[in-house]
Parts: sequence; structure tokens; C-alpha cells
Amino acid sequence: MHNHFLLNIGDGDHFITSSPKSVWGINSNYTYSKGFLNSVKNGDLLWFVKSKTNGQIVAVATFTGTQQRIIGPVINLTLTDAELGWDKIGCGKSKNPGGWDIEVHYKDLYNLTDCNLISEIKGSAIIRKYNDKCKLNLDTEYKNIVRYSKVTNNM
Repeated sequence: MHNHFLLNIGDGDHFITSSPKSVWGINSNYTYSKGFLNSVKNGDLLWFVKSKTNGQIVAVATFTGTQQRIIGPVINLTLTDAELGWDKIGCGKSKNPGGWDIEVHYKDLYNLTDCNLISEIKGSAIIRKYNDKCKLNLDTEYKNIVRYSKVTNNM
């Protein structure tokens, strides 16, 4: 059995630009990130939620792993913010300008932008584990998505 996590992606612009590389970024300095990193497992489902939309879910993907971002003064061992299209300033303090120090990797991305899936999730948590506050049954929704949609791997 897999867990479901809802990840807030702000206005979605950075998510759109990095989705072809199947990567999302988080800042590990926050409590919600630490909780996520300690509990997420390979095969869990990541539901990407746009801000200020009453919790509109715009995509779902299967979690495959994380990687520490290594952005050096001379050599970058991971993709830079510029290479990922992350051109807006993030929050927090880390060694890269955007503040996203952990890459979240996924596969089998389904673009749900046109499905109007509204979770009604409110609050400031950037990452949350699925619970009864979500107005959608994500197990049922995922079964239908897989049955009636195709993997897009980009937005």
C-alpha cells in the first residue's frame, strides 16, 4: 500500500519547467520537509497542488527517490536552478539561491490540469500527508486516473 502526499507548488511555473526532468525541489530546513523525507517511500504518490486555487490538484506522480542538490562554485553535480527553469526566488537559507536543497524525483506523471480535481486543502503546509481534510478520495481518484489517462511526464 502506498501513501499519498500533497505538495504545494505555488503558482506552478517552476513545476511546469522542471517536470520534463521529473524533479521537484524542496527546502530541507523546514519541519514539513523533514517529516516528508522521513516517511516517504519508493512508490508513494505525490499529488501536486497549485496555490490559491482551493486546492486544485494539477498532477500526480510516483515517488522514486531524493537527492541532495550539489551546486558548487566551480562544478555543479546536480542541475542548477537555471537549468530547471526555477527563476523565481525561493524561501529559506541554503547553498543555492532558490533555497531548494533537495531534489524529489518521480516517474509516471499524469497531467490533471483539465480534470478540475479540487481538494479544498487550505493552510500553509507546503507538504502534507493525505488525511480526511482532503475532500477527494485519492485512492479512488488514482485508480480512475490510471485507468482513463495516459502518463505525460511533463506539464
